[in-house]
Order: sequence, then structure tokens, then C-alpha cells
Amino acid sequence: MNKQVIIPLIISALLSVNANANSCKIEGYTIGFFNGVATTPEQAEEGTWKLESTLGLSQYHGEGVEYQLFYNDSYIGEGMVNVLGDFAETFDQRTQELDQQVNNKWEAFWDIVNGRQHSTIIQTIASASTGFLDLVNDLSSNSFNRIIKTFLESLASLSGSTPNTEEVSRKHRLINDSLTWEGKKLLYIAHSQGNLWVNQSYNHVLSQQGYDDSNIKIIHIAPASPTVNGEYILSGNDLVINGLQLTGIGSVQPYNFTARYTEEDKSGHGLIEVYLSDKKAKAMLLNAVNQAFSDLKKPDMEDYLFQTTFNYSSTFINRHEFPQFAIVDYVPASQAKAHENEIQYKRKHLINLQWPKKQLIPVPPKKALVFQQSRQGHRIQLTINECMDFPEESYAYLLGEFSNLKGDLSVALDATTTIKVRDRYGETKVEEKIDVSSMNPELVIPCAGSGNFLEWKLSKEFYTPDEKAVLKTMNLKGKRLLDSQYLSGVCVPH
Repeated sequence: MNKQVIIPLIISALLSVNANANSCKIEGYTIGFFNGVATTPEQAEEGTWKLESTLGLSQYHGEGVEYQLFYNDSYIGEGMVNVLGDFAETFDQRTQELDQQVNNKWEAFWDIVNGRQHSTIIQTIASASTGFLDLVNDLSSNSFNRIIKTFLESLASLSGSTPNTEEVSRKHRLINDSLTWEGKKLLYIAHSQGNLWVNQSYNHVLSQQGYDDSNIKIIHIAPASPTVNGEYILSGNDLVINGLQLTGIGSVQPYNFTARYTEEDKSGHGLIEVYLSDKKAKAMLLNAVNQAFSDLKKPDMEDYLFQTTFNYSSTFINRHEFPQFAIVDYVPASQAKAHENEIQYKRKHLINLQWPKKQLIPVPPKKALVFQQSRQGHRIQLTINECMDFPEESYAYLLGEFSNLKGDLSVALDATTTIKVRDRYGETKVEEKIDVSSMNPELVIPCAGSGNFLEWKLSKEFYTPDEKAVLKTMNLKGKRLLDSQYLSGVCVPH
């Protein structure tokens, strides 16, 4: 058996990078917390901390466990609690989950807020939307009004409070993109209105490459949602959630335990005061978390960004010197092209034509891009293990591969190279077989050296400028679209 040789190649003179580091390694867990209504950032952070201390998990089976807050901005103003926006979000999300596909539902929302439950617009919507009157009756019922009355009375006016659903959705989406790009196994825990948000995140994660329902689990605490995507915990004396029941529809789940009454939270709804303090609720939560961690599986992703394999025939190995590899150019991904005239240009400028040895001329990118080279027999693999430490911009990197002919310059038949590129999702992006002996059709002027050009493309162009700004502000990596293509072979004549 041939002994494997590992040769780290660092393609940068600007930065020193540990070539053995692997930021592409698919490992680790993230517990995400989705807060409920009327929660300040400080209270949401406190809820996250309390959840972390209750669970007591910093690692699981030797892999790290991190905690991530998915904050739901609850319109906290100076000196008062303004939850009209939350009320609007709840109305919007619940009508969507109940399949209320109506164009005028926001008119109906304001009619409900102003006590006009029998307005023409509500009756019109109800005639076309089964269950809508039940929703109206629920939102305008005495029990629900008692819950929101104290909040609404604290408002100076009803003007100037608009839901920021899209802003919150965007932030959550970008956090999910970053976590799935890292390949984290995900457990999301939501409280109250946060359950409406966690369901959106759940669906977004399932849409990501490499992920299915074995890689993300949900635990719902006091779910204010008709839909649950996992275990839930709901107290029988939670006046807030049980007040959301819709006659005959079951817009929230039936309670599955009853917490002890506490003067600290007479509504029976508080995360810390009730669900993270009650003995039975904590036991249910810990059991659900243990089961979720037991069920979570590694996403279908590889521990590298790209892996490029060159398989050489015996004739090629015998007739050529050891191949050279280098990144010889990089361009913004939006400008990457594979036109033949561009390749001809690169042939002239990227290979040192000083005889007798031809050398690739590496062009260092703005930041270090590291790949490792390993050889076993006639196979050479180039593996990029960096998924985080490359420029934030979208780039296409041009890889050059070149071998000088050794010995006499007679044409070698059956000299072939097979090239295969796989990305971190296991997709084959390139699979080419190149016959070097046939690169000169007339077989008169032999190749003094031959090689190939490949392109590795990392694109972030699908994010809007606003989304990129949010990624930067929140210090998130986001995700990349990966692509690769074989551009051209090159035969350098004598």
C-alpha cells in the first residue's frame, strides 16, 4: 500500500493560518430560544440565561452546546409597555396558520381593536373564510380582552405602533442561515408568541440543503399557535393561552398539566415565574430536551467546503513530473466566466514559459484560502477545510493544475486525468476525463507540459444589501451558494 502524504498548501503571503484547523467540521448543538410577547431585550436575555441554567447543558456526547436568542421585538417604549404590534403579529400569524387567505384582514383587525366585531368587512370575510368568525369572537372575547386591556390602556394613543413582522422574520432567517451553514444540530424552544416564530424558523431550516426533521427538534412552551412541530408544555391555569381557544377548531393545544398557583404571576403564563419554576413543568421540559438530543442527527453535510480529486493514469504518472497546484486568479463571483477566449488569455499569463520548466504563477487572494493536498497512489486530493475564514464578498477562485513532461518529448498514449469536484453537501459539481495524448489532434508537436483549470465559486449574491447589512451588524456569516466548473485543459508545446 502506498503511504499517504499530506502536504498543506497555504495560498496566501498575507496571513498566517493554521492549515490543520477545520472550520467546516460538522459538529455541535445549538439551543435556540424564542421569547414571547411584551419582552424587553433584557428580559429575553434573562429568559435565555434561565433556560440555560435550568437545562445545565454545555456539551452532549463530547460536542459543544451553544445558546442562541431569537429575539421577537415587543415594542418596549420608555415608561410603558406597547404590545399593539405584538397583538397585530399574533392576529396576522394565526390567520395564516388557520388558512385565512383574505386581502382585507387588516381592516378586520382594526375593527376588532375598536370593538366593531359586526362590521361589514368582518362579515364579508367570514362568508368566504370558514372559521374567521370564531377567530374574531376569540380575539374580542372577555377573557382575551382582560388579558390585553392592561397593555392597551398604557398606550398614549393607537397611532405609531405598527408590526415589524418582516424585520423580525429577516433576522431570524439570517440566524437560521448561519446555523445551518455551520451544520449545527438544532433544538429550538419557544414560549408564548415565540411559538408562532419558531414554526416559521422550523420550516425555513427544513428548506435548507442537508437538513430534514432529524436535524432540528422543537419544544413548545405555552404555545400560542394552532400548529406544533414537537413536544409541548401547557398549564391548565395559563389564562393567556387557554383564553385563545376557538370553538370547534382548537386553535391551541389542550393543556397537559396544571402548574401550581403563584402570586408572582397570577396569569399562570410567565416563562420564568411558572414554566421554569414549577416542578412538574421543569421535569416535562428536561424529559423533552433529553429525548430531543437523543433523536437529533448530524445534517447530511461533509467536513469540507470543496474536495477535488485528480486521478491519473499510470502512463500519465510515468511520463510527467509531480503535478503543481495553485490558485492562479480570483474574481468577483458575478464576473466569473468560462469563455474560451478568457481561458486562452489565462494560458498566456498564468504559466511561466521559461524553458525547460513551466511553473504556475499563484496570485494571492485578499485573505488566506487554505487547501490540503493528499496523495495515495495515482490519486491526489485537494480539500478546502475553511468555511468561515474567507472574504465576506462573493468570489470565484481559479485553480491551476500543471505537470511538466519528463524524459523524451515523444507523445504518450493513454495519458489521462479524471477530475471530480464535490461540495460540502456531497453534490458532484464536476466530473471530467481528459485525454492528454489527444490534446494535439495531429500528434506532431508533443505537449512539453499539460494541465487544467477549475473554478471554485462561493456566492453570497442572493442576499440583498439590507440583508448583508443585518448579517454584518449581527456578526453572522450567513450561507454561501457553492458551485464549481471545469474550464479548460492546457497543452504547453515545446
